[in-house]
Amino acid sequence: PTAEPRILASGLAPRLSSLEGKRAGILDNSKANAGTLMLAVVARLKEKYGVRDVVKREKGIAGAPNPDILAALTTCDFVLVGSAD
Repeated sequence: PTAEPRILASGLAPRLSSLEGKRAGILDNSKANAGTLMLAVVARLKEKYGVRDVVKREKGIAGAPNPDILAALTTCDFVLVGSAD
């Protein structure tokens, strides 16, 4: 690339005080077992910390998810995103 990089100022999301009653989101990047791993993590969060619900969406391409996926995930209190190979 010949363009200068853009540096965007952004901060971290505020920490949740509790997971009790919260809705988890999963953005599955379609890598092998990524969705399975994240579903297992959310199951554990439900058992131990009272997570109420889960919204899972898959994106089958490298790059940003489509607007419908983003809209569904904005209904969540927190989102687990992808995993490395």
